[in-house]
Amino acid sequence: MNKRVDSRRINTIVRRIFKQIRRDQRTLGLMIIAPIVVTVLFAFMFTGTVSSVPTAVCVQDEPLESSVGATVTSLLEENENVTVSHKLLANAFDELGSSIQAVLLLPPNLTRGIVLGENVTITTFVNVTSELQANYILATIANATSEASIEMFGRRGIQLDHNVTFDFPLPPIGTDLSFNLSLVDEDVGFPETIGAVFEDLLSENGNVSIITCTNRETVIDSLMNEVAVAGVYISPGFTQATLRGEEPSIELFINGIESTEAAAALATLQEVLSEALTQSLGRGTEADLTYIYGEAGMSMIDLVGPSMIGFLSVFFSFLIPGIFFLRERQQGTLERMHASPLTDIEIVFGYVIAFIGVSLIQTALVSFVILYFSPRLFSSILLMLPLVLLLATGSVTLAIAVSYRMKNELQVMQMIPLFIIPQMFLSGLLFPLSMLPPYLAALPYIFPLTYFVMAVKALVFFQATLLDVSIPMVVLSIYCLLGIVLSVAKRIER
Repeated sequence: MNKRVDSRRINTIVRRIFKQIRRDQRTLGLMIIAPIVVTVLFAFMFTGTVSSVPTAVCVQDEPLESSVGATVTSLLEENENVTVSHKLLANAFDELGSSIQAVLLLPPNLTRGIVLGENVTITTFVNVTSELQANYILATIANATSEASIEMFGRRGIQLDHNVTFDFPLPPIGTDLSFNLSLVDEDVGFPETIGAVFEDLLSENGNVSIITCTNRETVIDSLMNEVAVAGVYISPGFTQATLRGEEPSIELFINGIESTEAAAALATLQEVLSEALTQSLGRGTEADLTYIYGEAGMSMIDLVGPSMIGFLSVFFSFLIPGIFFLRERQQGTLERMHASPLTDIEIVFGYVIAFIGVSLIQTALVSFVILYFSPRLFSSILLMLPLVLLLATGSVTLAIAVSYRMKNELQVMQMIPLFIIPQMFLSGLLFPLSMLPPYLAALPYIFPLTYFVMAVKALVFFQATLLDVSIPMVVLSIYCLLGIVLSVAKRIER
């Protein structure tokens, strides 16, 4: 027997296999339709977004009990040397210079301006006969306004604008510094609450579906009864405590079992709360966000798509050649080939080349579907080709080597939960390897898909080159050579 490897004989085997596949409509359908259907299902699952998460909401926040204007008025009225007359702006100056020594104007935005961190101005008009009395009146009003601001918010935020006039000639300075004050209080306070703004913004957000609750216990019950996935409770006095610089009580409740929906709801609640604080108090801060890798708006298919190409390549490259080669052996085709001038290496190479071609066609179909849902992967697809070729070749040759030891197709199918499915969960495809317990930390590195995932993530997301992923490429090359050696060695042992 001629032991020289003849490329023409290998080519004959390849063409025979392709003709056989073309005539077998069921196998052809499995090879072409199945990768497309499976990839589309994966793509739909990973491109979908979580929305309308049932969320129980109870807001018992109350508005500010008093305004700065009311507090200033109360402090002035408690002063024994001040007689306060409440007036409207239209008649506040009628008796100034006679029975009224001072007019104090509190603007409408007094409380709100302090809340928003603005410098609010109040205006004082004084008409007296001595400078000492004028200074006393101004000091009394300044003390009252500062004390009111500190009492309510723990800080000052009021500017005093005064207008002083004197009646001449100046009489001798007396000891009575009491005065009459015409007070115009137009301060409207801070009627809105952060909780109300939060609830309004949340109702406009499509990521959650609000279930209104009356108290904290109802919120908890809605989660326990699986009516809601997330809940939020804002306690009374939330706005007042926030304005005073305290740490108000706001509770978030999450059903941790529904992790995906819970995470989406939690992110929405935190985002809306931050927006409500910004809108109510004007104290929101915006950080300069810079994406070192990746970009804003990346979907799950953008992140998982490159790795999914490798997983589906392993799946179909292992399953179809293994079953097909087993059927060839059971039908006696391999034995008839052995009776021909074909050598063992030519037979193995013929099947390997044919099924690598089939695998590449399937991988191309998978890639086209993923690229349709994630066009941003176009720029990296060429860098992935060598990795895909190594992974597919190793899977095809390993499947041929394994099929030698199998007696029926069911035994080949049993390799799916033993070899393929574990790679889906232990390769970093869906979950980070850091989640594994320490005693399983080394397990992922016996699977070839782990190295493929490491490499394509570096190429697609971290701007790496093929030189940067040389270690994964070496491992995949060893996987490829190991499959070829095992398939040829088993064939020679027959």
